Amino acid sequence: MGKGFSVSLPLEEAAIVEKEANRLGLPAASIIRLMMRDGQQRRELEQQVDDLKARMELLQVQFQGLQILLETIALEQANARGPQALENRKALIQEIRKRQGLVEG
Repeated sequence: MGKGFSVSLPLEEAAIVEKEANRLGLPAASIIRLMMRDGQQRRELEQQVDDLKARMELLQVQFQGLQILLETIALEQANARGPQALENRKALIQEIRKRQGLVEG
């Protein structure tokens, strides 16, 4: 391998790398560097995916909080208009929740 570059691979994996390097006409060290870079990129992408999942969960919680706030405001407004308006608004909110999959039924 190249000067200043040392890596330890299991014998079977080293043989596969050597065979692939010969097939491509490249030094085995080049193949190993590519494998290491690929592994690093994979870890970075996995971290980005984890970060995005966490962000999505936070946004979902924030959205649910806003939805509850809006429902509360809507119910208060309907209540001010009378019992029938309140019942109609409750039914509408139930239907919206059903469509969003938040309520069984």
